[in-house]
This record gives sequence, C-alpha cells and structure tokens, in this order.
Amino acid sequence: MGPFEYLLLFVAVILGLAVSDVAISLHRLLSAGRRVRWDWLAPLAALVAFLKIVTQWWSWFGVERLVRAITWEMFLGVLSGSVLLFLLSAAALPDEAPPEAQIDLVAHWRAVSRRYWILFLAHWLVTNAVGAWAQMQIEGAHFSLLQPGYLLGPLILSLVFIRNRAWQTLCFAGLTALYVGQFFGQSLGR
Repeated sequence: MGPFEYLLLFVAVILGLAVSDVAISLHRLLSAGRRVRWDWLAPLAALVAFLKIVTQWWSWFGVERLVRAITWEMFLGVLSGSVLLFLLSAAALPDEAPPEAQIDLVAHWRAVSRRYWILFLAHWLVTNAVGAWAQMQIEGAHFSLLQPGYLLGPLILSLVFIRNRAWQTLCFAGLTALYVGQFFGQSLGR
C-alpha cells in the first residue's frame, strides 16, 4: 500500500463515520414516525453534507500525484478538514431523543443552523487552503482569487448570519446542484 492509499484509508474512515452518523440519525427519525414534526431544512442539510462527503472522496482520485508529495502539515490539514466534515454532517440531523419525546426539526434547525454554516465555512476554508498550498508547493502553481469556487466563501458566510428560510432553502438547492453536477458522468477511470 502506497502513501495515497494510506491517506485515503485513514480519511475514508472519518468520512465513513460521518455517513454512518447521517444514516443512523435518519433511521431514528423515520422510526420515530408521528413523533417527528418534519421540516425540509434539516434533511436538506443532511443531504448537502452527504453530497459534500461523496464529492470530497471522489475528488481524491484525481489528486494522487499531489498526495505522493504531501507534507506532514498538509496531512494534518486534510485530517482537520475531514473532522470538520464529520462535525458538519453530525449537526444536520438531531441525535437520539427520549422514547416518547416529540422531535421538532424546525426547532432543531434553528438551534444548529449557525453551527452548521460555521462548520461548512471552516471546512471550505481548510480544504481550499490545503489544496492551494499543496498545488503551490508541489506543482509550483500560483495562487489566484479569480477561481469561481472562491465565490462560495462569501455565500456561506452570508448563511452564518442570514437565517431566512427562503435564502437557506435556495442555497441548499444550489449546493445540491453544485455537488451533484460537479462529477456528473465521470468514472473513476476518467
């Protein structure tokens, strides 16, 4: 097993736990049946977190040459990003509730939305910083703020402060489209 496989395996464990947490939380909600007051924002948050995990994992296959030259500090950045992604996905849906308690997804989202978007922003910052750092150090690339992906930062920052349900729904729809379309039609063989 080479360096790429070691890095991918360790980080994949963290991301696998994140997907498991989302799946378990969704199972608990579905099992609670009528005790759940459903709303669309928390499930959309879980969907976006899931898609973010999948696109993160999928994108690693395109950077194998970078991973071979990654430094310890960069590796810590990659691990930090994975832990932030786990925390983001864990915040999306409520944890276990007492057996007869009502589960209110509107109240849950109100309570966690700011934390969700802060984690989302932190993950975005760490991932982009480590990616730019690796490309500049390993490939000699030059840093440029003119990349379209950097427009996500101000959008996510707005979601930390703007708690308007319509704005958040619109942004979730856009992020879903972005993550689904990012690798649509690609295979691992490229």
